[in-house]
Amino acid sequence: MPAPHERPRTSMSRRHAGLLLGGAAAASLFTGAGRAFASGGGKAADLVFHNGDVITMDPRRPRATAVAVRAGRILHVGDDAGARAFAGPGTETVNLRGRTLLPGINDTHLHAAVYRLNLPPYALDLGPTAVKSVADITAAVAAEAARTPAGEWIRGAGWNQYRLAEQRGPNRDDLDRVAPHHPVFLQDYGYHVSAVNSRALELAGITDAGPGDPRKPGVDYDANGRPTGLLRYGAQALVQLLLPPRSREERKEAIRDAIGHLHAQGITSFTEPGLGPGGDGLGGGTQGLETLAAYADLARAGSLDARVSALFLPCSQSGGSAAAVDKALREFTPPTGLDPRRLTVRGVKLFSDSGGDLLVAGNTDEERAAELTEMIRLAHVAGYQVGVHCYKWVPTVVDAFVAALRRHPRADARHVAMHGASVSADLLPTMARYRIGLGPQAQSWANAVHGAARGPAGDAFLPWRSAVDAGVPFLGSSDAPVNEPNWRAGVRALMTRLGSCGEVHGPEQRLTLEQALAAYTTAGAWQDSAEGWKGSVTVGKVADLCVLGGNLRTTPPEEIPGLPVAMTVFDGRVVHGG
Repeated sequence: MPAPHERPRTSMSRRHAGLLLGGAAAASLFTGAGRAFASGGGKAADLVFHNGDVITMDPRRPRATAVAVRAGRILHVGDDAGARAFAGPGTETVNLRGRTLLPGINDTHLHAAVYRLNLPPYALDLGPTAVKSVADITAAVAAEAARTPAGEWIRGAGWNQYRLAEQRGPNRDDLDRVAPHHPVFLQDYGYHVSAVNSRALELAGITDAGPGDPRKPGVDYDANGRPTGLLRYGAQALVQLLLPPRSREERKEAIRDAIGHLHAQGITSFTEPGLGPGGDGLGGGTQGLETLAAYADLARAGSLDARVSALFLPCSQSGGSAAAVDKALREFTPPTGLDPRRLTVRGVKLFSDSGGDLLVAGNTDEERAAELTEMIRLAHVAGYQVGVHCYKWVPTVVDAFVAALRRHPRADARHVAMHGASVSADLLPTMARYRIGLGPQAQSWANAVHGAARGPAGDAFLPWRSAVDAGVPFLGSSDAPVNEPNWRAGVRALMTRLGSCGEVHGPEQRLTLEQALAAYTTAGAWQDSAEGWKGSVTVGKVADLCVLGGNLRTTPPEEIPGLPVAMTVFDGRVVHGG
C-alpha cells in the first residue's frame, strides 16, 4: 500500500509496457500486428493484455487469455490470437505471463473518507501495528501533547481492546496523566466506542451521576457514578460534535489519498455507507454532508477516480426515529451535475443494532421494532435503496423490508441487511424471494469464528454457503477502516472459514473461489443496479480491471491474502502499477 502522500500513476509508459510484455513475447504475438489492425477496420485498442488467466465473472464466457481496451471500454475478451486484430501502432501491451486478470473489485461497504481522515497526519494511528498496549497509546498521546498547543484537540483512532496487552481500552485517567491540558478523543477500530479524557468530558457537559441522577445513555460510569471516559454508539456524538470540523479541501485530499490506497488493492468501485446529518457525530466527525459535498466537488471536476455509491445517513448510531428520518429526507437534496457512473446517492442507511438491543426510539422491544419498521418504510417510499446496519435483529429488519415492499410495491428495490452474522435458515428463502441482499464482512467474522458456536445458534452463524445456495444476493466488503481493504483476505475467509484463532467453524458453509469472487464483483454491480455496465470482464462494459501478481486459481486459499495487486485499470487507464 503506498504512503499517504504518494499518488498512483495515471498512465503506463511504452517503456514500462515493453518491459512487462518482454521482447520475445512481443515478437511472437504481435508480429504483423499492424497488418492485423488494418484488416480489423482500424479499431485500435489503447491497451491489450495477453497470455493470462482471465477470470471474467461472465457466465457466458467464464475464461479467456486476452483482453483489449479502448476509450474506457472493453473491446475484446478472448484468446491471444483474437487480440491481434486490436493491436495498432499506439497500443500498450501487457504480457500477463499466466497471472490472473479480474474485473475491478467492488467493495460494497467501505468508509473511504473515515478511513483516511483517521490516519496521520489527521489523527494518531492507534491500530494494532502501531500500538500493542494502553501504555503505547498513552505514550503516543503524550508525544502529541508535547507538540500541540494547550487547549487544542488530540485525535487518534484504531485501538482494539482485545489486541492490547491489558485487554481493555484507554480510560480518562490514563489520558489525563499524559494530556491534562488538551481535550483528547480516541476512536476505537470498530467506530462504536470512543475514549476521551476529563477535559473532553467537561466540554461535553458529561458529569458525575449521583445515586438519584439520570445517567446518559451510552456513557460508561463506574460504581460511584463517575464517567470512565468510554462513550458508546450514539453517545460518541456528545464529544465528536465538538471536534473542529475538517475543511472541504482536507476532505477532498483525504478522499483522493484513500482512492490511491484502494487502487493499490485493485478496488475501482465502492459504497460509501453513510453520509448525512446523522454522521457529523460519527467517525471523528467525518461522516456528515460536508464529506458528501467533497465527493461531489471531486466528481464534477473529473477528479474522482472511482465509482462511488453513497448512502444518505439521516440518523446517528442510536436514538433514531421515524420523525428524524422523515425530516432529514424532506430536507435533503442530492448533489446534482454528476455522472452517476462516478458518484450517485443510491440509498439510505439506518441503524438497527450492534448485537444488543435495538438502537432506535422506543421504551420496549415492540415499540422499537415498530419504530424501525416505520423508518424503513419512509426511506423505501422515498425511492431509495435501504441498507440497515444489523447484527442480532436481522429477522426484524427483513420483516420490515417485506412489509414496505408489500405495502408499497416497487420493482427491484435491492434493500440490504448489512453485517448480519446470525441469519436462520428459514429466513433465507424470504430474502431470496424479495431480493434482499446480505452484506457481511468476512474479514471481521474470521476474527469471531471459534469452536464454541454449536447447535441452533451455531447453525445460524455466518450462513454464507446457505445464503448463496438459496439465491440471496451475497455482498463482499471490508468495512474499512474496521478492516484493511484487502479483499483477498475476505476471499480466504469465505473459502476456508478459518478464524484467526486457527480453528475452522462450519466447513459446510465454505464458498468456492468463483462464489467468493462474485461477492466482490458481480454482487457489487447488482447492489449498484449496474450489472449491465460493470462487474464482469465483458465486451462493452467499462474497463475497470484488476491484475494480480500471480495466478489466483493455483494459489492455496490460505496464501491468497498475500497475493499482490500488480496493476489496476480504471475507466481504461492504468491507475496503479505498470
